[in-house]
Amino acid sequence: MPDIKIQRFTPDSRSYQIERLAHAHPWSLSVFCQSHGPAYYNRQLVVNEETVGYIICQQVLDELTIFNIAIDPKHQGQGFSHYLMQDTLNYAANNGMLVFLEVRESNTPAISLYQAYGFRELAKRPDYYKTLNGYEDALVMKWQSEQN
Repeated sequence: MPDIKIQRFTPDSRSYQIERLAHAHPWSLSVFCQSHGPAYYNRQLVVNEETVGYIICQQVLDELTIFNIAIDPKHQGQGFSHYLMQDTLNYAANNGMLVFLEVRESNTPAISLYQAYGFRELAKRPDYYKTLNGYEDALVMKWQSEQN
């Protein structure tokens, strides 16, 4: 049985390696490393003393926006993203918050994960994300606790 911990997380150059491996279009190192502070709810998932993923969220009043979630590709497909999502949604529910996110329309594994947790499509942002051949749309999704 693996030893799994969810811990506070400050993005740094070491964890940026997961960003680069997990995303076809990763954030820049400077944006990644600046995504922390009092308004952020950032968590890392540590399995057997190894950081395997993270989630970066920003809180504004009663809203939490998931900006980034990543699992190291060598650990994908093992359900680790569920730990980060469950922790984040528990935090939001306990604090009466709505949760928003944007996701590439082509990212069907992520969309399936979000829908499994009750996220609903709210809007579409045309040509929002860069691709190798141009741009693709973003889906804006929203989650609300049944307690609210």
